[in-house]
Amino acid sequence: MWFGTLRLRMARSRGVIVAVVIIATVLIGQMATSILNAVLADRALQAAAEDTYTYVGDLMSERVGDFAGSAQDVVEGTASELVRGGGAMDEDALVRALASRLDREPAVGTIFVADTEGNLIALAGADSGYTRLDVAPVAGGGSAFERIDLDENLEETGRDGGFVDYTAETRPWYEDAVAADGIVWTDPYISVRTGEIVVSPAMTVTVDGELAAVVGADLDLDRLGALLENIPIGADARAFILTGDGTIVAAPTARRDELEALLDETQGLPDAGDFGLPTVAPSTLDDEGDAIRTRDDTVSLERTMDPDTGLDWVLHLDASAADLTPSIDDFKRASSWVTIISIVMVMAAAAVALRLWRPIRTLRVRAATDALTGLANRYEYTRRLRAILRSAEHTEDTVLLIALDLDNFKQVNDDHGHDAGDVVLAAVGDTLLESVRVRDVAARVGGDEFVVVMRLGERGSPVELARRLRDDVATAIHESFAGASGVGATAGFATTGDVGYDAHHLQTAADEALVAGKRVRKGRTYAYGHAAGSASSRDDAAAGRADDAVARQATGDATSGPDRTEEGEGAEGRPHQADSLPGN
Repeated sequence: MWFGTLRLRMARSRGVIVAVVIIATVLIGQMATSILNAVLADRALQAAAEDTYTYVGDLMSERVGDFAGSAQDVVEGTASELVRGGGAMDEDALVRALASRLDREPAVGTIFVADTEGNLIALAGADSGYTRLDVAPVAGGGSAFERIDLDENLEETGRDGGFVDYTAETRPWYEDAVAADGIVWTDPYISVRTGEIVVSPAMTVTVDGELAAVVGADLDLDRLGALLENIPIGADARAFILTGDGTIVAAPTARRDELEALLDETQGLPDAGDFGLPTVAPSTLDDEGDAIRTRDDTVSLERTMDPDTGLDWVLHLDASAADLTPSIDDFKRASSWVTIISIVMVMAAAAVALRLWRPIRTLRVRAATDALTGLANRYEYTRRLRAILRSAEHTEDTVLLIALDLDNFKQVNDDHGHDAGDVVLAAVGDTLLESVRVRDVAARVGGDEFVVVMRLGERGSPVELARRLRDDVATAIHESFAGASGVGATAGFATTGDVGYDAHHLQTAADEALVAGKRVRKGRTYAYGHAAGSASSRDDAAAGRADDAVARQATGDATSGPDRTEEGEGAEGRPHQADSLPGN
């Protein structure tokens, strides 16, 4: 009896016991977590400081790399323009080209061009325009120079000149460029013109394998100093750019006066030791080219530049430990509450995110995608086309736009139903998706109308790309459905080299090529600005036979007369295959 009563009481209290055990477990776990947080706080915050520093190092390295890359682009662009001019340009045209590049790239202080005889033209930005420097060697050594002040319209406002002990062929930028294959960055050197530290990207201009000129540019180190001054980790943080052996390349704006004083004092290039910078040996850098160390209350980071930039530089950052881990004591005291609140918030956020993430993602995809083909819809296509053109115009890349139209597609719907037509459209969509890269776009903009936009780069000629794409689409159509043998594809294309970077003009040009070409013959590829297209390689014969059959059925002519050929030649007034795409 007593045993049964005890068992009944235990059964009634079992829920309470379980609840107590759970609560106790949670409390003990929370206490253990709080104690563990207190023990590990210093280690965690130290790791957080290093993570913060690493992030700032990434950010500053990227900024410096972009800054230097602008100067490199100026040199490469100027060299390319000289090559197109046969290695030389009219002086006025050259000065206008240099001024245009200075206006576009504020990272560059001076651009200079020297020929093989030692004659040099340099152009630098000034407060109210430009300063031009012409240097010509004279017999017996040295050079004659003229300094010409120009306004913003390149009109002369003043001039002086004289003689100087200077020879372009002996300057570091000239010697390094001649010795290198391609563009090269010099070590820091003292500018004869300004007496300041400069670094220069330089490269040779060759015509028919012969040296014609050397092009170089100086970074605007005042602007670079301002960039080094703006570090997002506290007002006392500072950044320097060094060479691998510790020579100063650039200092923040607040230390520029000190740098100039060291130049006057040492009559040479100052190094990190002259600034009291705690540098580390290159051998102590980790696999990613980083080194972090603490001295007193200062944390230092040294990071090598990305090898892809071609810069043999080291970014040196100094910051206060307090700036890296502010309010450390408050964090320790509040760690328990932060843990509880964080867990609750994370769980709530996870529940909301799981509930909303998939519907939102589905809505976003549906808003930008054609449901049948998986291609971009018209809205998404328009948005991405403009983005591609903006980016390509900035980098001077060529963009190709191909407009595709399915031939005789209505016959499939009429004869076999819309399900069969959907099979054909889906096959076209799959083919286009496989043919484009992530940064390109393929879209369905109408019932049987498609558009593909590509940045060319090193991918070959637009003619071959357009032909190959039309070939692939035609093949996919014929393989998708047995009743689609009479369906083909016609393509018209245009490039930004034809009409510029305006989206409307580029689309209109490709449409005009397509429409004009289809009047001549379907199943071919047509370039903007040409009267007729050129048949693609793989399915030209099949497309020609299908189109001829449709034409004969419409006119009642069941035979092929002497004025018809499979290549579209013979009839008076009809264009020849070679008319459409010169050289094909």
